[in-house]
Amino acid sequence: MIRPSLRIASAFAGLLIIAAAATSKSELRYLTVAVSCMGGLFLLPLFASWRAPRIEEFEFLSEWVGRLRTVMVVCWGAAFYLYMSVLTAQSARTEALEQLASLGAAFWTVGLISLFFTAYFNSRRTALIREHMDNLG
Repeated sequence: MIRPSLRIASAFAGLLIIAAAATSKSELRYLTVAVSCMGGLFLLPLFASWRAPRIEEFEFLSEWVGRLRTVMVVCWGAAFYLYMSVLTAQSARTEALEQLASLGAAFWTVGLISLFFTAYFNSRRTALIREHMDNLG
């Protein structure tokens, strides 16, 4: 598990990055947003669970890992299908293609966000398995 001092230091670093991005005089708004998002990633350890997983949670964690993996595959498959549809469309309206591309980007984003939740639940499940195996051996 992550020590509380490391969690707080990570959150402080994230706040500093966000503050630096917010006070910058950059003309590139996209760069400012990207740097702020990176700072937000440093805040995530602060919100993760502070206690070790219990053996009773193994089924719950396994179910959520399976669900989120399915969400990732479906969303990325739909995004890939939509992008291929947009790329191969030759005589379609430009507005319709832009809407399909935006829908594909939305699917890709949902798949990407579910990747982080999958990693979180899977890390807790793996910690539980390692702890249980250490107790057995």
